[in-house]
Amino acid sequence: MKTPLAWYNLTSNWNKCALAATGVGFAVALMFMQIGFQRALIDNNVRVLSAVVDEQYANLVVISRARYNLSTEQRFPRSLLQRLAGDPRVESFCAFNIDRSLARVQVQGHAAVPIRVVAIELAEPGYLAQPQLHQDLLRAEAVNAALVDRRSKLIYGFARDPNQLKDQWVELNGRALPIAGQFELGTDFGNDGTLLMSARLHATYFPFRNGLKDPADSIDIGLLHAATDHPEELAAELERLAPSQIMVKTTTGLIEDEKRFWNRQTPIGRIFLIGTIMGLVVGAIICYQIQFTDITDNMPEFATLKAMGYGTSYFWSVILSQSFYLACLGFLPGLMIAQLLYMMLSAWSGLIMEMSLLRIAVVFLLTLLMCATSGALAIRKLFRADPASLF
Repeated sequence: MKTPLAWYNLTSNWNKCALAATGVGFAVALMFMQIGFQRALIDNNVRVLSAVVDEQYANLVVISRARYNLSTEQRFPRSLLQRLAGDPRVESFCAFNIDRSLARVQVQGHAAVPIRVVAIELAEPGYLAQPQLHQDLLRAEAVNAALVDRRSKLIYGFARDPNQLKDQWVELNGRALPIAGQFELGTDFGNDGTLLMSARLHATYFPFRNGLKDPADSIDIGLLHAATDHPEELAAELERLAPSQIMVKTTTGLIEDEKRFWNRQTPIGRIFLIGTIMGLVVGAIICYQIQFTDITDNMPEFATLKAMGYGTSYFWSVILSQSFYLACLGFLPGLMIAQLLYMMLSAWSGLIMEMSLLRIAVVFLLTLLMCATSGALAIRKLFRADPASLF
């Protein structure tokens, strides 16, 4: 039976092994947090669309050409949306509006603060991502009320209990606004809370969003339900009807464009990427010190094996196996700590931070690479040593 030398070396001193695993676990948790914040930044900024709208039913979106991301308030006239809906392949359309700069909400006992207000036309239930959400909005509209995001921050003063929420006195832009219930969206780096209402009710609370004209004639995002197997081609055709005023994209395409915008064209995405790399570097340094010290402490034993004729490949297998064990021992506690931090930060901040299998796989591979690289650097001391000089 082959002796598992790598495992025995690592676990010969359990205190030392626990310290080594703690160092690797710290690097793992750091990488998870940096990637988690980066993805929360990217994903949460598109949830205002992806979590409310059904991407399969509303397969095309129309936005102003001046709107370079979802946060900017650049609108286009409703007449353009109606013109696009004249295409026989477009079965229906729906207005989706977002207001923040003009929206201020005040809950009794709290100061008036800005809030994001999202509104959608309720003509067809298919446009909403969840059938229950359509029913809740219909019930809210019947009493001229709105829904509030249950993840909105505490600064607003919204009650967490739905029954207490309905009894709260709330004003939006100086007018009383009943709250009929809750929905789930989440915050992002620009919005601490969200109200969701029907487009009809929205027009009454934002009468000047289109100047002195009808507020319903100014649209932030137009949603189209098109019967086509080639939505990209139809989007290009529809855009040519008013190329200087609007852009027409697939809903999935717009969401991906928004993610790329936040990831590549803003400094925040790069900051978190650098943070992930720094976590990797810190972990590699820790692993290198651990394995270098281990090789130094066991140099006479390694020299004996070298004098007995064990070749380079054997020592590579020992050090890389030890790197693998070290990565596994450090990864598990790092994963558990990161999961706990995700849950705490999600509850505290309202950001949606989810531990996906893909994220776990990526960080595990990075951990293996980190430990293997540090082991490869540390083993150079062993190869440079002369066995005769160590006895």
